[in-house]
Amino acid sequence: MTADYRQFGAPRQYIQGAGVIRDLAALTAGHGRHPLLIVDEFVLEMLGSSLTASFDSAGVEFTVLPSSGDVTRANIAAHIGAVADRRHDVVIGVGGGKALDLAKGVAIDLGAEMITCPTIASNDGPTARVLAIYNDNHVLCEVDHLDLNPTCVVVDTELIAQAPVQFLISGIGDALAKKFEADGCRVGTGRTMQGTRPLGIGSIVASGCYDILDRYAVEAVRSVENSELTPAVESVIEAVVLMSGIGYENGGLSIAHCMTRGLMAGRGTRTLLHGYHVAYGLLVQLALEHHRVEVIEDVTDLLRAVGLPTSLSEMGMHDPTSEEIRELAVAALTAPHVLNTAALVTEATLVDAIDRVESLALV
Repeated sequence: MTADYRQFGAPRQYIQGAGVIRDLAALTAGHGRHPLLIVDEFVLEMLGSSLTASFDSAGVEFTVLPSSGDVTRANIAAHIGAVADRRHDVVIGVGGGKALDLAKGVAIDLGAEMITCPTIASNDGPTARVLAIYNDNHVLCEVDHLDLNPTCVVVDTELIAQAPVQFLISGIGDALAKKFEADGCRVGTGRTMQGTRPLGIGSIVASGCYDILDRYAVEAVRSVENSELTPAVESVIEAVVLMSGIGYENGGLSIAHCMTRGLMAGRGTRTLLHGYHVAYGLLVQLALEHHRVEVIEDVTDLLRAVGLPTSLSEMGMHDPTSEEIRELAVAALTAPHVLNTAALVTEATLVDAIDRVESLALV
């Protein structure tokens, strides 16, 4: 898209609260008459009876399809092949990021509406129209997308508060970067995932997202460590899932997400969740863009306080070699968001930014 106009993207409806998954059928009734539920196998084992009871009591004809495996073209095709009835006019994905992206792939094939029901808050994927597709080596190779954002997002905060805390920590890392990425995209010549120049609302929402996390993230992490649902957890979940999603889709991504290209395959770093990669990538972006030392220190302190990495060593890449650092920079340069900044982005400047982050981690 090369026109000068700009556009706004967001889910049509967002519903958040404790126990809302028990009312999933009623909450989503207006979005389709023949729902296909694609549910993570683990979640189905844990919540299957609650899910089916919700739709049974509503008198809705539905189908449940268990979901498993990575988001590859072959696995998406396998899930599509398992759908016997192509009359389904709405797909409801229930589970983590993989289950939701596999469900998006099926919804695209069926031409159906898409509803997401995340059971963890590890990133803002539930509100987004994109799905990340990987190869068999878990390297990102393609980004596909729904025609529009999910028609409805149902977020059960009670479930998320009971999930392992590293998922919420990952979501915080993913969301914290959006303020700086939207700023970088706006002042540069960048474009959003919609192919247009960013709208001001993207930066406004992303900045508000950062403010909420700065205020509540540490408290929320402590609460989820104890499986407690508190007002801080509710606020952080909204920031991670909804505000972060609106912020990046309308504000744009930048260097923080570019850095994930190499970290997903790096020695030691490849096993970490997406938000841990983004958190480190944020520090690289701040160094590359020559932000004030006070800003870098504030972000670094917040990352450490919630348990996010501030060095390659903390992600498992102990004593990184100059060649490993160069490989991270080269991989980052392959991402489309690399132009979404006013800074000069080359292999040399990225290597220098990574070196600076590593030096600051030793202070």
